[in-house]
Amino acid sequence: MAKAHTFTDNFNDNSINTSKWEAYGPVQEVNRRLEFRPDGGIANYAGCKATAAYDLTDSFFHIEVRQALLQSAPTSETAFFARGPGTERILFSLGDGALTCGLNGTNLAQEPYDPERHRWWRMRESAGVLHWEVSANGREWITLVSEPAPFTPTSLTVEFQAGCFQPTSSPGVAIFDCFNTPPERLSRRVEERRLSAQATREKAARLAAERHHPEHFNNNDEVNYPDRPFIGSYSKGLKHDSVGDPDPISYGSLLRALESRDPGDFEEIIQPAGALKLVNPQSGLTFELSGPDPQAVTQPPAPRFDSKRAAAEMGELYWMALARDVPFINYASEAGIANSIIERAIRSLATEFPLFGGTPTVTAQNLFRGIFPGEQVGPYISQFLWKGNSDPRKPDGQGRDADEGFITYGSQVIDQRQWTVKGFPEIGAAADYMTQFTTWLAVQNGRDDRGKDQFDTTRRRFIRNLRDGAQYVHFDQVVNAYLSAAFLLLSEPLGNQLTGTGTSRPQVDKEFPCDQGNPYDPPGTAGDSRTQVGFNTFGPIHLMQLLGEVSGRAGRAVWWQKWGVHRRLRPEEYGGRVDNHLTGRRTYPLDSSILNSLSTGLLSPYFSERWGSCLLPQAYPEGAPLHPAYGAGHATLSGACATILKAYFDESAPIENPRMANADGTALVPYTGADAAQMTVGGELNKLAGNIALFRGAAGVHWRTDYCESLLLGERVALGLLCELSLTLNEDGAFFQLTRFDGSRVRVIDGRVEPA
Repeated sequence: MAKAHTFTDNFNDNSINTSKWEAYGPVQEVNRRLEFRPDGGIANYAGCKATAAYDLTDSFFHIEVRQALLQSAPTSETAFFARGPGTERILFSLGDGALTCGLNGTNLAQEPYDPERHRWWRMRESAGVLHWEVSANGREWITLVSEPAPFTPTSLTVEFQAGCFQPTSSPGVAIFDCFNTPPERLSRRVEERRLSAQATREKAARLAAERHHPEHFNNNDEVNYPDRPFIGSYSKGLKHDSVGDPDPISYGSLLRALESRDPGDFEEIIQPAGALKLVNPQSGLTFELSGPDPQAVTQPPAPRFDSKRAAAEMGELYWMALARDVPFINYASEAGIANSIIERAIRSLATEFPLFGGTPTVTAQNLFRGIFPGEQVGPYISQFLWKGNSDPRKPDGQGRDADEGFITYGSQVIDQRQWTVKGFPEIGAAADYMTQFTTWLAVQNGRDDRGKDQFDTTRRRFIRNLRDGAQYVHFDQVVNAYLSAAFLLLSEPLGNQLTGTGTSRPQVDKEFPCDQGNPYDPPGTAGDSRTQVGFNTFGPIHLMQLLGEVSGRAGRAVWWQKWGVHRRLRPEEYGGRVDNHLTGRRTYPLDSSILNSLSTGLLSPYFSERWGSCLLPQAYPEGAPLHPAYGAGHATLSGACATILKAYFDESAPIENPRMANADGTALVPYTGADAAQMTVGGELNKLAGNIALFRGAAGVHWRTDYCESLLLGERVALGLLCELSLTLNEDGAFFQLTRFDGSRVRVIDGRVEPA
């Protein structure tokens, strides 16, 4: 009798060889392989049985299982077995997610099915022992189990099948190939593609490996004050003493985990009983497979706890807390009113806190604003947080005009108005939180005060003041704002956005052109593709993918800065030190500028008379989240997402018909400032990033340095991701071009960033 291994079939004929196989059920030899498609809805099997028996001694049967039936259907089975003339049976069986090796009705071994590791199945006999073996490539084999043969396997009929032993809907397709034949070589075209894909990955890996990894330095505040250990460092959610200073042993347990990087040490961090958990301190230890490694980008040291810069930034935060309920539309008029909050804030930042980090000559136009190109042009709020897109097909008041504030998400809409919170003085101090020392201390020790804020349920409102902005960034996932901006830029039709009478088609006749490096739709028409449009590359799907992808990568990079490098304290913690110092509970090396302003200067009429303390009033009942301040997550993700949008769209395109919220946020009204004509897509994207970042400062949870340095960090992550992406493109002449936050123009092409 012929040896088992001499029985071969590569199934390349597209027709079952009936001299070798007896087929049953829905089986076809097609595409140079065997496909078994058992019927759904009834119990049935499809298979092939050899027409002759073979001798397995010192021989083998093997087969390639390219695809098994769906493992989500637990009543399905994919099997390969050899039968003797009696009850003898050697079996491979796959069902319900497990690959089983069987002999004469007894299961000898079982393990979870891995379609890659278990791609090839082989039954082999040698010296009276049976072996069940698997392989990923048909060349190197792994033995799952071996068993002395209880019979002499000299006359076995081989069979393989797939089916359902109970009625099953949609069991899928089983695909077999290469019975007792070597693995088939890939076609030249497929092999070339495989090698090219490998080469591209290797090129990206070399680019990443050659990327400079900087050393990381913090401001040394963990060792700057030996008589007050860790007073200048983040410790919220750890243990504290009676006045809120960090417990050195608890803080040391955090440092031990960060130094060892052992996951077990993170589980041993000492917290008060029942405290909220720390947010993701191992995040920055992750490795990335595209874009910069989380530790390949860095930020300069944050201002020291005892510095004038820290005190000045804190001064601005006290003024932002006081100004939370002043409508942006009123800033100019209130600046002319003696002793108004806006007028006093301008004077204070100019004289008491000139190092606060904003524009040195403070005016009503730049008060509390960012410093990057476009952020001080036009209204305080980016048009991407106020306007919608126009669609003449929709009813008036429901998205027909851009000033109605509805952004088209396919057949759905996003309303730019939000449920905001009740503001001071409508319900008194309930709108500002953690202004009492006992509450502040409990929250420092990890008490969970989330969800205690009160919403203004009278109506939804456009963002009109800092409190509304703080509410926006309280519950978002950061990328929200940039997805909305992307949909608006992709959807806005040509023509007047405010009349609802245009004939241009939304999402077809586009108001906002793509960047000039887009090979399908650059500005103008000279470079447009004659036959193609972008979709999965240089199109909407590509853009949405990049916004989500860069968000995660930027988040992990900034989390390394937060936990692994800087561990900067939150403003609410600094406020506790200020309150302790001024009440005499304890003294600290605070710069005199913040103490003087609160005691006798321009802040003194409000603190502590209004709230009964000099703690920094928080917009959120829980205050800051349980991770360090610097860098800022919202700011880093914003810098990254804004960079992607600037690389996709023509930044120079003008923003027509700019709008701003009225005083109560119920409507958008025309912005008629002298700089209205200077507003561009690029400037408003920078402003959007600044708004999202600085709103966190308005809430009391971040510093100005967190904003300005973290936008740059996010930009570096995005540029690194675009560099690697540029290696993968097939389109001729494609590139990404944008204006960086420092005002320089750059082009990303073939793995490098170069001057535009």
